[in-house]
Amino acid sequence: MLSDLIKEEGEVFLLGNEAIARGALEAGLDLISAYPGTPSSEIADSLAKACPLLRGKMDYYMEYSTNEKVAFETAIGASLAGKRAMCTMKHVGVNVAADSLFSFAYVGARGGFVVVSADDPSMHSSQNEQDNRWYGKAANLPVLEPSSVNEAKELSKLSFEISEKFGLPVIFRTYTRLSHSSGIVKLGKIPEKRIEKVKWERKPETDVVLPAHARKLKPELQKKLERIKNYFSEFSFNWIEEGDGDTGVIACGLSYAYVKEAISNLVSCNSDFDKPPVLKLSSMYPIPEQLITKFVSGLERVVVVEEVDPFIELHTRALLDIPVLGKMDGYLPMNYEFSIPVVEEGLARVFKTETSKDYNLIRRRAEEIASIAPPRPPVLCPGCPHTATFFAIRKAGGEVFPSDIGCYTLGINKPLEAVDTTICMGASAGVSNGLSYFIDGKIVATIGDSTFFHSGMAPLTNAVYNNLNYTLVIMDNSTTGMTGHQPHPGTGKNPCGNARKVNIEDVVRGMGVEFVEVVNSYNVRKLIDVLKKAIEYEGVSVVISRHPCAILWTRERRKKGRITTFYVTEECNVCMECINSFTCPAITFNERVEIDSQLCVGCAVCSSICPQKAIKPLKVIK
Repeated sequence: MLSDLIKEEGEVFLLGNEAIARGALEAGLDLISAYPGTPSSEIADSLAKACPLLRGKMDYYMEYSTNEKVAFETAIGASLAGKRAMCTMKHVGVNVAADSLFSFAYVGARGGFVVVSADDPSMHSSQNEQDNRWYGKAANLPVLEPSSVNEAKELSKLSFEISEKFGLPVIFRTYTRLSHSSGIVKLGKIPEKRIEKVKWERKPETDVVLPAHARKLKPELQKKLERIKNYFSEFSFNWIEEGDGDTGVIACGLSYAYVKEAISNLVSCNSDFDKPPVLKLSSMYPIPEQLITKFVSGLERVVVVEEVDPFIELHTRALLDIPVLGKMDGYLPMNYEFSIPVVEEGLARVFKTETSKDYNLIRRRAEEIASIAPPRPPVLCPGCPHTATFFAIRKAGGEVFPSDIGCYTLGINKPLEAVDTTICMGASAGVSNGLSYFIDGKIVATIGDSTFFHSGMAPLTNAVYNNLNYTLVIMDNSTTGMTGHQPHPGTGKNPCGNARKVNIEDVVRGMGVEFVEVVNSYNVRKLIDVLKKAIEYEGVSVVISRHPCAILWTRERRKKGRITTFYVTEECNVCMECINSFTCPAITFNERVEIDSQLCVGCAVCSSICPQKAIKPLKVIK
């Protein structure tokens, strides 16, 4: 809760992401910049909501940036001015920011600089499973990883001090299970401070990474990393727990919690099993070699428990002359997120003992139960303007459908089937550039409004420059819908100050696109007509299909008091157009077509596409 996030003292129950936000507040944050992406979004969202409430007591700037690279560079500016800055993003967002990250490592932080990478093991809401600890190794930067919600708060706060102590940006790695878990957090003090302007100090020898400067800066970066490696060997968030036997367990981040539970389970069901020694790590890079060497003294082998890649395992294998077990030899799974059963089974294999439960039997039973449950794939919301847009695209005669990252990726599903490719943010237009050279067919690409500002403008400019031929449909629902309705430049809003609206159609025309049309998404007949003209146009054409997100649109109408729902009349001849070509969660078929009045939001699109005009307004609900 927001009130708990900004509470003065005591213990509160916070989401992992809220705990990270609280740590930044206790550190005296000066700037938070972010592009929302699950599972990171609530960090910036929490600080956005807290910003106006803390104004006058603990002042800071909050910015939803157009993309992760911009967020990272905004935070660089704050750090170079001697201010404490945090930028947050999901794991693939670091790919977007990587160009700046690698160079800023050479420059080094002045004010504390923390970049949060929210990794997504098992790809709950992501297009890949990526372990961003490798960025620490590749860029020569420290990586921290908390093991609990309370530790997330403490490490978030400490990260700013570490950054300033060593003059380095810090990568703070979290992951879905921690970001979206809740736990008890012991609060520290939020400092009172005001934002003060400072005079710029020129330091071109460090801040301008010319080759001549960079060649001097790289050895300095390596010296900093060596110092921090020694620091991590004495780091208070790394510790050794004594145990018995000749096999030790290295537990990394959240995996430490799984290891503790798994060991407890094994001890409880095996009288001859003794608790092994455990090394808990929260510093992932540079590897605390002295601490690991101390831990394995007297041991004959060690098993590493970590999520996603065998990162610590690989480094430990290189460091030690005893067997190192883990992912690489099959004791623990190489893919997907861990759980207590997964870790317990892995440790049982290592120690050649029985698990506390027959987890295979439990999994088989779960699969049996799941098999009789109706499938529930993710769907677009009732009244979603994207549904109407995809319907219109198919009716207009599109043949090839590159798409992008957002709610509208669900357009892959039947009956819409208007998504053929999804690679990463902005790739709908980028992939269309390449396809347009070789594909014999009408290309209709789709991209969201927030994604267009994020990374859609550059590939569209490329298409105009190279005189390519395809249609880009910008699906403008006036928000960043998939991640929680954050603002973007097209909304004209930001969390804690004035913002200026950037009109998408003005931007597109300014790029040189000559065919630009704006249509209400719910006006399906007009949208089909416009799309047909756009598809037949020789060159780059852009259609902006615009209507507010159905969730926000419905919420506003409910505040005002009235929503008109629809029903299916006796004139319905069960042609099934509303189900076979369109789709809406409110429309069902049980011997006859029906509309669930509790789900219907009154968009009237189904009424406009019904060949028999058999869908009519029913009543006004509050």
